[in-house]
Amino acid sequence: MGGHPPLVLSLRDRNDIGEPALAGRPRADVDVRIRDATLEILAEDGYGRLTMVGVAERAGIGKPTLYRRHPGRAALVAAVLADMTVPGTDAGPLPTDTWAALVSLLRSTAAVLDAPGSMTILGSLLAQAGAGPELIEAFRDAVFRPQRAVVHATIRAGVDRGDVRPDVDLEAIDAMLFGSLLARAVLGEATGERWPERVLGSAWPALAAGPGMVR
Repeated sequence: MGGHPPLVLSLRDRNDIGEPALAGRPRADVDVRIRDATLEILAEDGYGRLTMVGVAERAGIGKPTLYRRHPGRAALVAAVLADMTVPGTDAGPLPTDTWAALVSLLRSTAAVLDAPGSMTILGSLLAQAGAGPELIEAFRDAVFRPQRAVVHATIRAGVDRGDVRPDVDLEAIDAMLFGSLLARAVLGEATGERWPERVLGSAWPALAAGPGMVR
């Protein structure tokens, strides 16, 4: 197998939430095995050749254990990618400063897109979109919509604090900020350490509540 893909290795330090033991093995350990096996197969073979049986075998678990968590491969892949990209409670609260909170969200998303293997996986998923709506819809429900909700909530909190203008176009700002990350990834250009500040700095005048809030 040649070792784990870098994208899998980059996720090793995530803090998985412990749950009751299952068949003598902690649930969190089983979930990590499933996640890693799914990402490995996606990176090696693409979504078209990923099967529930293959994931179960790679993870070293039984098929019933996998199906208790995920009803099918579309739901499985969507859940695994959501674990990678959507901020969770285990990551801690976002900063209360709107600028810092958005930079934090941009950096976490950029880290996933910049990881070796991520664009291979994304390309494999997009290539399958025409074969059936279930995969892309599961992906939207598990990844894009929750992530957008976090971004919108962050900006609305800024409106409530008075540092973001109340008439801000949430969808346009979201597309400008996070769409720029995807565009750079597609072009093969790493975002780098300063890109989140650069793109947010360009959009900030459309966000700031007044001249005194402009960075």
